[in-house]
Amino acid sequence: MSQRVPDIADVIVVGAGTAGAVAARRIAASGRRVVLVDRLEQGDIGRKVCGNALTGDGVAAVRRRIAPPSGVEIAMRVRGGTLLLPGGQPPVELPGEGVVLNRIVFGQRLLRDAVDAGAEFVADCACVGWADREACRIRVRHGDDREGEMAAKVVVDATGYRGVLTRSGGPSHADAMSREDVGVACRDIAPTVEPFEASPRAVVALSPDGAAGGYGWVFPMGERLANVGLGAPLTAGAQGVKAAFQRFREREGGPGFLAAVASGTGLLPLRPPLASMVGRGFVAVGDAACQTNPLHGGGIAPSIIGGATAGEVVVRAVARGAAPVEALWPYNVSFMREVGAVHAAHDVLRRFLWGLQPRDLAFLAAAVWRTGAASTLSGPAPRLAVQDVLRLAGSATARPGLALALARTARLMESARRLYEGYPESPAGLDAWLRRANAIRRAPGGPAGGGQA
Repeated sequence: MSQRVPDIADVIVVGAGTAGAVAARRIAASGRRVVLVDRLEQGDIGRKVCGNALTGDGVAAVRRRIAPPSGVEIAMRVRGGTLLLPGGQPPVELPGEGVVLNRIVFGQRLLRDAVDAGAEFVADCACVGWADREACRIRVRHGDDREGEMAAKVVVDATGYRGVLTRSGGPSHADAMSREDVGVACRDIAPTVEPFEASPRAVVALSPDGAAGGYGWVFPMGERLANVGLGAPLTAGAQGVKAAFQRFREREGGPGFLAAVASGTGLLPLRPPLASMVGRGFVAVGDAACQTNPLHGGGIAPSIIGGATAGEVVVRAVARGAAPVEALWPYNVSFMREVGAVHAAHDVLRRFLWGLQPRDLAFLAAAVWRTGAASTLSGPAPRLAVQDVLRLAGSATARPGLALALARTARLMESARRLYEGYPESPAGLDAWLRRANAIRRAPGGPAGGGQA
């Protein structure tokens, strides 16, 4: 893999994580010259503070775009789990199945796929910003502090939450983020004191001690190895989240843990995707475009969808010789309708749930699983249908205020989902669409807080 940085390419992809590698592979396979740069060394590609888990639906979504994880890329297959509720309420058994990834092994495979397709990979090369936004030129810095510039017809920002180019004028529409739209995640990969059972199960804890509005997890990665972590809104403070993580690790860690073999803390977006993820000669993917699920922070499958979709649109735009906003706009439309609609509905639900008192949160979470509403909420068209609301409200007869709030949330979820499914076909409709999106986020009786949609 070359360490020479070309001065010019058809497409520059900044960041070789999940979204960036998938986008680079798709574009390079079309025969275009793609340069993929990353600030990490080659052997570190794939490292990320993450739960590393994919549900069965997530695996199916990945399979539609790329070869799904297999073999040693899968650390453990998990069937079902346990949901720990706040306030000492009895736990709830979770159905379903999924996989826990060896994330670095999976990430290295995605990188190899991009290079095998023809992408030129340059490691230890950080993008430090725009050199000339109008000319689509970026500034890069090598590990030895040498600096240079690169230009391309299209630049893809896949730099994760930092969004190096996105946050400094990449998209055609400025999109602000509030502190409540950001999450903090702490995670250890740690050996366990006792082995897991023969059929390991996941453990998820809602609003653990000191982390209101967040959750902790224990995902088995082997007979005596686990991914254990905790995520919560940044409003709780990074140090507060770290302290809550240590308490969770010590008190609710299932089999108990020894010293971690890998640790990390990271930030992630907890909101719907950016209102526009494109600009002239520019595309944002993955965390840079806020493509994680705001309800639970899962970002692997959405990043693969975003990277693959962006790659297809970029190929068509470059083939026409230019990449104005209009040529890249179909990426916005496709992603918003397939993924953004789900995330917008989940954002409404997240803000409602995390605004509840622990007693009401525990009560409602148990009712969701008991009534079967969970399968509807986690599906491709998340909604609380009338029958779901009636079943849940029936469980909440002693809490009429909770039942009314739930009904309002159901209406807002449906409005958000439909709005994103109707994302405008051209930039001309963006302003009107955004006003409606912001109105949903600020609706009286709905999810608290403001910020941009």
